Amino acid sequence: MKKIPFPSLPSFYPRYLKRIVVFSLSWFFTTTALANAYKVENLEFKDTFNRGSVELSLRGAGLKKFLSIRVAAAALYLKQDADAKDILKDIPKSLEVIYLQNIPDVELQNATTKGIRLNVSEKEFKVLSSNIDLLNTYYPSVRKMDRIRVTYIPGKGTIVEVNGAVKGTVPGADFGRAFFSIWVGNRPVDARIKQIIMGKFKKNSE
Repeated sequence: MKKIPFPSLPSFYPRYLKRIVVFSLSWFFTTTALANAYKVENLEFKDTFNRGSVELSLRGAGLKKFLSIRVAAAALYLKQDADAKDILKDIPKSLEVIYLQNIPDVELQNATTKGIRLNVSEKEFKVLSSNIDLLNTYYPSVRKMDRIRVTYIPGKGTIVEVNGAVKGTVPGADFGRAFFSIWVGNRPVDARIKQIIMGKFKKNSE
């Protein structure tokens, strides 16, 4: 099946970058369209995801690598008719991450807190701090092939699942917007993965 090329990694990396974390450096992707799933190399994401009566469709997915090491794969889901530019508005959305390395819970927590801080004002961050702390209690230390899905549903909040089991819900549209801004906000964790998961690259079948 045809592979979609992605720009190569820069040739230079600072030597002090010793630890692989969830939000490190460049993203690469190779995708294959299947009948009922979307494959990123050998990692499958379902084409659709249902939360109650809300059905979301896969918008984009990509594989993250640090040098030659696979770190994680992520996929973004929106309603079929949703406009990507409205992603931070009060609309349903879901992000699923498959981890390909063992990562301590404290690293996930720190990365989430930092990502939100970068995308909101100091005043907003203070208001959101208790909800950020609540979200962080739901994060486990992940092992290879663990999946974490975070889904925002208007009127319900931000739902966290680990390997298909719901761990809890964080209330508030403001928190949902802040969490997803980590990936698709003005200061995303990586500008290229923002483009990928928002569907800026077409599936092979299109």
